[in-house]
Amino acid sequence: MVFFIALAYASAVSLQVLRLSGSLISDSIVKQTAQRLSTLTFLDLTCCPKIGAQALEAIGKYCKLLDTLCRDMMFLDVLGKVEVEDEANAIAGTMPRLKHLDLGFLLISTEFVLNILSRCHQLERLIINVCVSVKLDRNFLTEAYPNLEISLMTPVLSSDIF
Repeated sequence: MVFFIALAYASAVSLQVLRLSGSLISDSIVKQTAQRLSTLTFLDLTCCPKIGAQALEAIGKYCKLLDTLCRDMMFLDVLGKVEVEDEANAIAGTMPRLKHLDLGFLLISTEFVLNILSRCHQLERLIINVCVSVKLDRNFLTEAYPNLEISLMTPVLSSDIF
């Protein structure tokens, strides 16, 4: 954590790509440093279980150049997490300039994905990996968002085979 704070204060003025994959960085640390990350264009928060809606809101508020966000989680990290849908709302509400969004293993519903799609008008690519409550019709998506590249990877459950 100390490294992140030092990095944010020392080089944040020109930092464009930040990969925090697997970090235990918390909402409070991100909230303290987000305003120093205004030049960020790419952020990888893959497997960062202590990051939540508050951090994402701060990132969206201060990182206006952000065009790529990766928010894939491990399934065990999201079990019992109650604010995952708040995270989706934070993305939709504060990151309208996103072009690439990668969501994985989040306990979000179709409604929250549609909220993101309706508010992130510049989105070019959306990847949804194993978000089991997301049920999207490919024909609808193709018609409603013709310029959007969408990758939906859903799990095959044993009952789906029969």
